[in-house]
Amino acid sequence: MTTYKEIFGKYVRSVSSDPPAALGEGEIWYNTSSNTFKTVGFNFAWASGGTLGTARTFGGGAGDKDSGLVAGGYGASGSTADTEEYNGTSWSEQNNLPAITAQVSGCGTQTAGLKCQGSPDAGTEEYNGTAWTAGGDLNTARYNGGTAGTQTAAVTCGGGDNASNHSEEYNGSSWTEGNNLNQSRKNFSGAGSQTAAIMFGGAPVAVEQYNGTSYTVASDLAIGRTFPTDAGTGSLALAAGGAGPTNATEEFSEAAANTQSLDVS
Repeated sequence: MTTYKEIFGKYVRSVSSDPPAALGEGEIWYNTSSNTFKTVGFNFAWASGGTLGTARTFGGGAGDKDSGLVAGGYGASGSTADTEEYNGTSWSEQNNLPAITAQVSGCGTQTAGLKCQGSPDAGTEEYNGTAWTAGGDLNTARYNGGTAGTQTAAVTCGGGDNASNHSEEYNGSSWTEGNNLNQSRKNFSGAGSQTAAIMFGGAPVAVEQYNGTSYTVASDLAIGRTFPTDAGTGSLALAAGGAGPTNATEEFSEAAANTQSLDVS
């Protein structure tokens, strides 16, 4: 039997009274007075951030909340090549994509970003924190699909006018065909890495996980939506908003599927 100490590196504390919520957040303890195990969950909330210099939809994103990147998309006057970086407070204009492109898919970081898929330019572009340079072309041009991973190890799939189940992997210079999605799909998002990715949203609403070799079907989103904002890993992901429009946010976790028996003696 696996022990809690072996998994998390520490024992479950035995206490006669519960610690303050702020101190107990995320911790598990045993209350000897009530003879029960207890925990305090994490509290999450959304807060306003800096406003984009160019309002847009269907842009490609990369990075994290303190060092974000967005490029391309539909602006007020049509498709745009504008690129902006986020520093956790505000957005700043950077060098544009080589071509005006909407319905973009992207991944990576602010200083090592990757743009693939798009309309009408479905070429691959790499960003070094300053400028974009051409990368290897996709084997199948597409847009509105899902992408995950890094600039040197990415996976992209689906997309196109009629939806596709094609999947390709990028090694930093070229794309190679991989095993297909279980269902052809478009208008969705991806998160995670090349060997542990999750694709969700769009049409159909099924969620699929990628392990670097093949796709498996996971639990559907509770609320169907296209183009949700994506974040996280292949096993701990976040889907927020999306066309509909909706402000719904959902969290995906594999925790239930990986439950282990704990010996707290």
